Amino acid sequence: MELLTVNRYFISDLHLDESKPEITRLFQTFIKQIIKDNVNETELYILGDLFESWIGDDYDNPFHNEIKLLLASISNSGVKVFFLFGNRDFLIGNTFLSETGIELLKDPALLTINEKLVLVTHGDQMCLDDHDYQNFRTMVRNPEWQKEFLSLPISKRLKIAGEAKDASKQSKQEKVFEIMDVNDQAVEAIFDENQIDLMIHGHTHRPMKHEIVLDGKTFYRYVLGDWTENNAIIIDWSNDSPQFIDLIN
Repeated sequence: MELLTVNRYFISDLHLDESKPEITRLFQTFIKQIIKDNVNETELYILGDLFESWIGDDYDNPFHNEIKLLLASISNSGVKVFFLFGNRDFLIGNTFLSETGIELLKDPALLTINEKLVLVTHGDQMCLDDHDYQNFRTMVRNPEWQKEFLSLPISKRLKIAGEAKDASKQSKQEKVFEIMDVNDQAVEAIFDENQIDLMIHGHTHRPMKHEIVLDGKTFYRYVLGDWTENNAIIIDWSNDSPQFIDLIN
């Protein structure tokens, strides 16, 4: 049986951007506190959308460099940092990972924690009712599309990213919340296919613990919150079970 000596933190949907310094400050405070408290083994899982956008590792941006140094500092402190792609930063590449010391996880990833089989994912692939988004996701996750995009000049990539951001914001305003949430059947299929006990994901920005009953057995789905200028709801799994923690700026 695993001894409960590992401090595990799960975060998602920070959408870090130089236009939102309050969120950056909250993230910096959080990272510094983890480093300070790192007396036992500590793991940090970033479940996608660390950045508001990422147009390629070759974009030399002072703000991005600041965040990379922060991430390198926590990796160098002995904390193990894991990352999986979100829908905003799926173009993060090997250069970024090397410079920060972060390990990339395949989405979804399976973990064993306290004798429970846990699946972690960004979560956007379960939003099957949002057909427009799923079509867009299929296009941009295509390696050929990514190769072509990354071959464009930085200025062109920035323009495309800005237009995509505006289109996404407009699209969300026109859709009902239920369409943008996860599909219940998709969630149940993942539990059934992977025989997991618990799921942790982000993307929907609706932090909550959901109870799922399948074949008479009870399972749980934990949804992380997005980061705002005032607070962030994350998960601290340092004891028997995951606990929601509200970080206050």
